[in-house]
Amino acid sequence: MMKFLIGIIILIGFLIFAYFYVVFKLKKITKEYFNTTDLKKALELSKINDEDTPKSLGSLDSIYLSKFQKDFPDMNLNELKRLSESFILEIFDSIENKNIDKLHNKNEKIMAFINSKIDDYKNIKVKFTKLKIHNTVLNKYEVHEGFASLYLATAFEYYENNKKIQNRMKFEYIYIIDPKKVKENLKVLGLNCPNCGAPITSLEHKKCSYCNSGIIDFIKKSFVLNDIIEY
Repeated sequence: MMKFLIGIIILIGFLIFAYFYVVFKLKKITKEYFNTTDLKKALELSKINDEDTPKSLGSLDSIYLSKFQKDFPDMNLNELKRLSESFILEIFDSIENKNIDKLHNKNEKIMAFINSKIDDYKNIKVKFTKLKIHNTVLNKYEVHEGFASLYLATAFEYYENNKKIQNRMKFEYIYIIDPKKVKENLKVLGLNCPNCGAPITSLEHKKCSYCNSGIIDFIKKSFVLNDIIEY
C-alpha cells in the first residue's frame, strides 16, 4: 500500500512539473514571437497575424516557365493569370447571390465547385467585400498524351461579413494538342462546352451538339479553364 501511495505521489509530482515546464516553454515562445508572456494575448496576436499574412503559393516558375514558353512561345501567361483572378470575382459573386447564371465558364467541374460553396452558405446571408489579389504564380505545367495541363495558383484576401480572411485557389487549364490522341482521355479531363457547359463527348465534331456553338477551334487554340481547387 505504501509503495502504491509513493507511486501516486511521484506521478502527481511529475504531472505538476510537466505542466509548469510546458507553460514555461509556451511563455518563452510567445515572448520570442509576440513579445508577451500572456498566452491569451499571444493567441489573439496569432489570429491577427493569420488574417494579415497572405497564403504561401510555392511558385515553381523556375522549373516550369522555360518549358511552357518553349512549347507555347505565342501564349501570354499573364493573360491566363488575369483570367484566373477575374474568375475569383465571379465565384464570390455567385456564392453571395446563390446563383451561377452569370458564370462565363459553365464547366461541369467548376459549377459543382461553386454549387458546393453555395450549399455551405445555404441558410446564411453572406457579403464579400474588399477582395484583394496578392499574387498569381505558375504552380505546375505538364504535357500528357495529346494534351497539356497548366496550373496557376492565386493568393488573395477578402472580408466575409466584416471578417478578414486569407485564401488561395488553384486553377487547372487544359490545352488540346492532338485531338486524336486525347480521345480516350475526354471523360477523365471532363471538358465542357465553354458556352453552355454541356460535356464534350467527341472532338470529331466542330460544334457543340447541345447549343451548336463552335468548340473544337476554341479548345485547340487556347488553354481552357477546366477545374478549380481551394487549398
